[in-house]
Amino acid sequence: METYLLARDLNGVPVGRHQFFVILTGNSQQAFRLQHSNQTLVSRKIGQHYGLVLGAQNVKSSAQSSTKFNRLIFVPFEHADFSCAIEYFGGAPSILSGQFGYKKAEAKRVMPKNGYTETQLGLAILSAIDFYIVNESNQPIAYPPPWLGKNSNSWTNSILDVVPAELPNGSKARQKHADFNGADAAHDVRIHQMYFKGLCNPCTVQNPAYR
Repeated sequence: METYLLARDLNGVPVGRHQFFVILTGNSQQAFRLQHSNQTLVSRKIGQHYGLVLGAQNVKSSAQSSTKFNRLIFVPFEHADFSCAIEYFGGAPSILSGQFGYKKAEAKRVMPKNGYTETQLGLAILSAIDFYIVNESNQPIAYPPPWLGKNSNSWTNSILDVVPAELPNGSKARQKHADFNGADAAHDVRIHQMYFKGLCNPCTVQNPAYR
């Protein structure tokens, strides 16, 4: 396995970057079971390899929901994420390539800490996502106006903080590591670790919109 943190242009917006993960899983298709959320992720062709495209998206709340804002929900292989990943790893131009001022996705390789393998790192990210799916469904996280904070960039970097990833020491170095070219809003904002490290009951409210 190889893990990458990618940042792409926002859909239909000339400024701002959206971060997501790509985990290259090998030369053949594989299935990965998320046992707590009862989901199965199947790798797809990305360039010369197969892999997973993992991100959090701005999703409208259901009609039955009493929440005021959209939710920050895990969406694998979101269309623009998948397209930009294919482009980055040597495939066709992304569906966003016709946008004004378009910039190709950037990527940083995420390496495991000493004592861990790249496979262990990739599986740890999947485990963190598995817990997040369940916890967020029980205590939703708003995809809010900018002044309220947490978005897809918060999501990726919150996960990196709880898995065995090799990260810079010190808060300034850590913030710089997650800051790609362009506006990576809220990359330095964190979702509480309890959302990713186990099933929390109750989870800490993560946004004033839900108080």
